[in-house]
Amino acid sequence: MALIDLLDAAQAGAYFKNAGKTSGLSAAETRSAMDGMISAIATKLRDKAGKDPEAFETLLDLLEDGGDLDDVESTTGPEAIADGAAILKDLYGPDAIGTLSHLAPAFDAQQLATLSAISATGVLTGLAQTNANTLADGDSTAADAGNGGTGFFSVLVAAVAKGLMQGAARQLAPKRRRRRRAYGGMFAQPVRRRRRRRTVGLDDVFKQILKG
Repeated sequence: MALIDLLDAAQAGAYFKNAGKTSGLSAAETRSAMDGMISAIATKLRDKAGKDPEAFETLLDLLEDGGDLDDVESTTGPEAIADGAAILKDLYGPDAIGTLSHLAPAFDAQQLATLSAISATGVLTGLAQTNANTLADGDSTAADAGNGGTGFFSVLVAAVAKGLMQGAARQLAPKRRRRRRAYGGMFAQPVRRRRRRRTVGLDDVFKQILKG
């Protein structure tokens, strides 16, 4: 199932309605704006991961943590927007909105910025959800390693890990909301990741959400 179809069904069919509330748009307007963006972002993410094996391993580790498109707050809330914006900056550079603007020319810059960020979060959450069984079956050997680098690696770890783990965090502390640390451009904070040996390939991860 292509990602747009997953999003259509998410949140009892109200995903685009909930996403549109962030910009004062209807569900139909939001879907129109996001339709092309999610495909472009997913393709860009696949290309980035394909050029850097270590980045692909980090992406797999993050996707293993899970994702839930039915969680309104973690997919369309303020933290989802902030996380998505950080990912877009790393994928496309500082002019991410300009790069994506031709996909939704009828919308203003603020609406594009918000919806493209939600699209980025939706892509990663959709990847986690559609690959849950595949990654659970993958062979792996784990060894923690510190990484103080910046760029694609650190953006994925810093911007996405919290969003994908948000559901688990709420189960552990249902009455307390964990604060997202402030994001400021490229991330210099050291992150911990696992080096893994897998049988899962790049095309296996992306084929479901990009087909059709």
